Amino acid sequence: MPKKKPSATANIASQGLFERLSTEARLELPFLDYPSLSRIYGPVIPGAPVEAEFSDEKRAQIQGNIVPGFNKPYQHFLFYNLGHVNHARSFLRQLLPDVTTMDQVLAFVRGYRSRRAETGRRDVGAYATWMNLAFSSAGLRKLMDPAAVDELNAESFHQGLAERSEYLGDPSSPSHPGHKSRWRVGGPHNPADLMIIVASDLEANLVAKVREIQTEATGAGLSLVFEQRGDVLPGALRGHEHFGFRDGISQPAMRGRASSHPQDFIVPRYMAPGDPKAKFMAKPGQPLIWPGQFLLGEPRQAPGDLLGSVAAASQPAWARLGSFVVVRRLRQDVPAFWRFVASASRQVGLPAERVAAMLVGRWRSGAPILRSPLADNPALGSDDFANNHFVFEGDSQPAALTSIPGYTGDSFPQATQDFLATVCPHFAHIRKMNTRDAATEMGPHTDMMLRLILRRGIPFGPHIFGVRKPKPTLKRAERGLMFLSYQSNIEEQFEFLQRRWANSTIQPNLGGHDPIIGQADRYGNRERQIDFPTPGGPVRLTLDSEWVTPTGGGYFFAPAIGTIAALAMPTLDLGRLRDLIPKPDVFWWLRDPMPGPPPFLPLAGPPKPEAPLSLPATTLKAARGRTATKRPSAGKAVAKRTSAKRKRG
Repeated sequence: MPKKKPSATANIASQGLFERLSTEARLELPFLDYPSLSRIYGPVIPGAPVEAEFSDEKRAQIQGNIVPGFNKPYQHFLFYNLGHVNHARSFLRQLLPDVTTMDQVLAFVRGYRSRRAETGRRDVGAYATWMNLAFSSAGLRKLMDPAAVDELNAESFHQGLAERSEYLGDPSSPSHPGHKSRWRVGGPHNPADLMIIVASDLEANLVAKVREIQTEATGAGLSLVFEQRGDVLPGALRGHEHFGFRDGISQPAMRGRASSHPQDFIVPRYMAPGDPKAKFMAKPGQPLIWPGQFLLGEPRQAPGDLLGSVAAASQPAWARLGSFVVVRRLRQDVPAFWRFVASASRQVGLPAERVAAMLVGRWRSGAPILRSPLADNPALGSDDFANNHFVFEGDSQPAALTSIPGYTGDSFPQATQDFLATVCPHFAHIRKMNTRDAATEMGPHTDMMLRLILRRGIPFGPHIFGVRKPKPTLKRAERGLMFLSYQSNIEEQFEFLQRRWANSTIQPNLGGHDPIIGQADRYGNRERQIDFPTPGGPVRLTLDSEWVTPTGGGYFFAPAIGTIAALAMPTLDLGRLRDLIPKPDVFWWLRDPMPGPPPFLPLAGPPKPEAPLSLPATTLKAARGRTATKRPSAGKAVAKRTSAKRKRG
């Protein structure tokens, strides 16, 4: 089969994925020569397990939103049915050059961190537009032998989210707005074969890329089931969800190295060698997890062991380096949440802000209530080396960190033991989702390492929190969270957390439902309850309204790039996966030997805030040993492609 020639924009996208607005000059990438993805090499930790290198081939296979994650302020989700198989394969061939890899996202992260360290500025003029995709079980069956799909050992994935809906506690009554028959996507009447995620730093570039994909999909006969735009909230709410709380603070760190250098880790390491937690923490409160918990075919976390790994679970070769994706479109009723908070405040005799913090386990700034029990502490909430450093059942000990430029240390009061959950209740959302040092019905606290997921959600809809006298149209507008998680076992990770802990009044500890995402459905009765701790003893509160309602979603699988390439071929040959691994030349510097610390590449001069950052060609030549080549502007590339299409059309 003749190989599809990537478009000009596809070539630009595959070469580092940096971009400016189409009218601006192309951004040079000299800072990508900085070898360490962590900006500084991680320290040598005596007794720590050896972590395998993610080779060039692996990094070019894994989709980038799995690891390290897109983390872009503008995102768009497209859900399609495939239609005619041959046309669908043609569409995949068109998409393939633009599917963003782990290698490309890490290269961007490398450049961003290096330039930010050099300039001391957060906005360093580096922008990117990225795209990933995932298939439902039904979608895979249209593109490959159903028997091969059945080899994928994942019952929940094959059944699909709609089939598992009531098992997860979703509404069982068809009259309920959260019943699967009313879902916007993924219900019995509107399933999706394919999900495409587009993410960008610039809204205009997101819109242009989505329009391009939609045009190609329509031409290939795919039918759009649903689309959802997601945006980070504006201003002071940036990084927060619609109820007003900072989100995404607690994430696991996947073990693994990004190059041959023994200390070049994918996730930065900040714990000092003398701290005993350095063997299993990347930074305070961020546990190190073996990659098989998120990527199929990789070593998994050993049960009952903070450090050990076990062999990968048995899965077909075509599924290696892929990940299961859970998508939940969750509508949030912000006024209902804060009405309950006000009512509960009167019942328990505590300030409303503190009641809300006890429901979540954090103050709105992100500060953990265990480290600031009586009032919010925005400085603590914004300190990423302190805001996740605490445990529940013991006294938290100060963490020893490596030298971090510009960081003066964690001087906030340490958390004291809260075994009886009088400060952070057992029902608090963060205590339900991550038990940290607490044993559960599943065994010792190390079992929690087997449940963690990689979260990649983003809010959708206009914000209303903090708006004085909102207009009726704003009140009626739909808002919520596009929840995404990546994991290697849906049943033992996402579903376990939702069904066994969030929906339970007694697990992982007695105290009530998770008031944020927990569900109860007893013959249509959706009432939930929590036992709120007060100085006079617990007060039982009934939650008779729902603040979070499922309105769509699905279970998907994000395969490796080679598998996508095989699925795109006119004649499917899963045995040729290795021959289809893309090896873009733009990443030649990642394959160079790394004998020592990275060289320091000085800036040519103070960068102008509005100008692209670049080094002189002579500096580039000396640093790389090659002559720098000028890349075309995104605007010229788009114009050239449009002109070519018109000539063909």
